Amino acid sequence: MELEPGAVAALVESAELALRLGFEIEAFGEGAVAVRAVPALLAGLSPASLVRSLADELREGAGDDTRARSRMLPEADHILATLACHSSRRAGEVLPAGEQRAILEALDTIPWAPTCPHGRPVAVPLERGEIERRFGRR
Repeated sequence: MELEPGAVAALVESAELALRLGFEIEAFGEGAVAVRAVPALLAGLSPASLVRSLADELREGAGDDTRARSRMLPEADHILATLACHSSRRAGEVLPAGEQRAILEALDTIPWAPTCPHGRPVAVPLERGEIERRFGRR
């Protein structure tokens, strides 16, 4: 796939990390990479989108303290979490009731983090009075 030279450079420089994440990527000329494998967990997603997101994440983390930005997650976990976040549902999308329940149940099975890897809240506390007001109970 074709990429801008900076993205190719980031992927080539971090080829070992990419391989540990499940990506098999190698340079294919100056402005392209050959993608031979993606992580099995992300196989249903667009490989081009995943590789672009990976390159962006690697470029953002260059010269930066990735661990501080990711609440002390190991670098690989941070990158996978970001890729998963990029491929997740977006604001305004309507979720079927079963998928809503599955998301809430899955949230209960992971170690608590008040935010996603980007710092956006995953839950917001509401006062009892506000809940009652919203549901017209008082």
